[in-house]
Parts: sequence; structure tokens; C-alpha cells
Amino acid sequence: MFGLRLILILAVVGGLIAFIGDKLGSKIGKKKLSVFGLRPYHTSVLMTVITGILIASITLVTMAVASDSARTAMFGMEKLQNELAALNREKDQASVALAKAQADVAEKNKAILALDEQIKASAAEKAAIENQLVVARQNYEEAKGQLQQAQSAVGELSQAKQSLEGEVTNLEQMTERLRRGILAIREGQVVFRSGEVVYAGVLKGSLNDEENSRQMQLFLATANEVTLHRMGIEAEEAVQAIWMPNEVIEEALTRIKAAQGNIFVRVRTVANIIAGEPAVCTLELAADNRIYKNNELIFSKEIDLEQSESSMNGEILEFLSDINRVAVAAGVIPDPLTGKVGNMDAGTMVETGEKMAKYGGKVILKAYAKGDINASGPVLLRLEVENAGK
Repeated sequence: MFGLRLILILAVVGGLIAFIGDKLGSKIGKKKLSVFGLRPYHTSVLMTVITGILIASITLVTMAVASDSARTAMFGMEKLQNELAALNREKDQASVALAKAQADVAEKNKAILALDEQIKASAAEKAAIENQLVVARQNYEEAKGQLQQAQSAVGELSQAKQSLEGEVTNLEQMTERLRRGILAIREGQVVFRSGEVVYAGVLKGSLNDEENSRQMQLFLATANEVTLHRMGIEAEEAVQAIWMPNEVIEEALTRIKAAQGNIFVRVRTVANIIAGEPAVCTLELAADNRIYKNNELIFSKEIDLEQSESSMNGEILEFLSDINRVAVAAGVIPDPLTGKVGNMDAGTMVETGEKMAKYGGKVILKAYAKGDINASGPVLLRLEVENAGK
């Protein structure tokens, strides 16, 4: 808006001056006035030139007064050019300095990158060293633990050695006392065969340590009495005829305590036992589960007496052998030497044979459980004979 007003003012002033100059020129021409001794025509031209000069001068003065930029352009252009040249030189110097600074920055960036790589490498080396330190500490702790375990094992071995030495001493004493107590028994007589059951019984599981230990002591004491009786020794003082490692007894106590229900325990020899020597034995454990309920059918078999190649007793014995096999497969524990799980009296066999002979021909022989039968046995039977020909 300021520029438009300035232009408008200049136009009005210039037009007014031109109008006045034209009027003066016309008047001078009409009156034929003369200035400075000039001819009227030249005077008129001079007035026109002066008018133009006034227009230009007033325009410049007005612009100089009204605008700093115009005043600067008219009177300070050379100074501006000098300053611009100086600024261009400073710009060039600054560009050179900037390029140098950029080069320096690039070098410094390279140095920083190199330092970063070194720092990363140092950090990786530090992490590796820390990992090695952790592994070394773990190895140290493991070695320390192994050392403690080894020291504990040495202590346990020392205690075991002392215990074994005590057991050896007791065994030697027991052997000597047994030898003194069997003067009436022929030297070299085998009392127990290897693997033979010396004594068997059922112990309760899930008892506390005291009760569990008490029942085991009573069990072993009874087994010892049975062994002494088998050897024919009537000792006035307590004689330990059975010997077994303490580890075997401790393991058995642990298993019995952890068991649910009853446990069938057997004392078995590990070698032939000669009269006058201690019975070296071990313990055999098994869950005493119920295998057959009372009056449960165990086995049945159809026999054709007319076609049979065996005698009556032979058929019955074969039937009992089948029952033994079936009961063992069901879980009844057999005698380790005979493999049998029970016996049958001769009267029952005779009675069964008579019934079979009475029917003749084809008969069905059935065996029922006589009472509940557990894994510890024995298998007690009730035999029935049915006529298969009907």
C-alpha cells in the first residue's frame, strides 16, 4: 500500500510540474519572453528541460525521503557492493573453513567409529572374560562341592570300614561260637542249600521308623531261631546264626516303610551253608497282594479217563502242576528251589481219585481257593469233580 501511494503521489506531483512547465512554456512562447538573453523558443525549451529536471529531482527526493531502500540504492549502492564483495569473500573463506571443518569432522567421525569398534571389541572381550569368570566360578563351586562330597564319601567309607571291621569281628566271634555249639553235628554237613528260603514272613508297610525297625528285629530274631533249630543248636546264650550286610537291612527297611500295604519278606541263603558256619543270607521283598479270593475258581480241566494214557494219580498230579503254573503266572511267589506254591495232602488226592473213578469217562476237575490267597502263598485248594458226560 505504501508503494502504491508513493507512485500515486509521484504521478500527481510529476503531472502537476509538467502542467505548470507546459503553461510556463506556452506563456513564455506567447509573450516571447527571454531568459538569459535566449531567444523565446530556446527559452521555452529551457523551461521544458527545467521542468523535467524538477520532476526527476522531486521524484528522487521524494523517494529518498519516503523509502530507506530507495535512499540506500541511490546513495549507498557502492558501499553495498563493497560490503557484498566483502561478504562474498567472507563466504568463500567460510566455505573453505566449512570444507576443512567437514574434513576434520569426517576424520574425527572415522576416529570415533574406530573408537566405537574398539569399545565394542573391548565390550565383547569383557563379556567373554566375564563369561569365563562365571564358568570358572561355577567350576570352582562344582569342584568345591565335589571336594565336599569326596570328603563326605571318605567319612562314610571310613565309617563303613569301621562298621565292616566290627561286622567281621562279630562274624568271626559268631563263627567260633557256632563251631563250639555243634559238636554233635557231623562235620561238613550241608544245612542250607544256596538260594534256599531260611525263613519267610509278612511285614507291614507305612510304619514309622521305630515300629518298622522293631518288626524287622523281631523278624530277623525269629529267622535266627529257626536257623539255630535247623542246625540243631540249643545254645544257652544268644548265638547269631544268620549274617547279612547292614546295607541289605537298611535298604529293606526303606522299601518297607515306603510300601503301601503288606510286604512279603524272605531270608534266603547266598551259598551252601555248612554246619558250624554262619548262614550268610540276603533279603527278598515282594508286595503281598491278594491273588485269589476265597472260593474263587483257580483252574479247571476236562479229563477223559478212557482216553488218558496216564493213571488216575498221574492225571491229578498233572492237574496240580497246571495249577502251580497258573498261580505263579498270577503272582504267587514260588519256592526258589522246588518252584511250588503249595502242597496237597494224600487224603485229598485219594478222595479226588475215588470221585473220578466213580464217574468214569469224561470228568471236569475244578480247583477253588480255600481261603484268600496272597502273593506269599501258600495255595490251599478245594477240589471238585463233575461228571462231563451228562
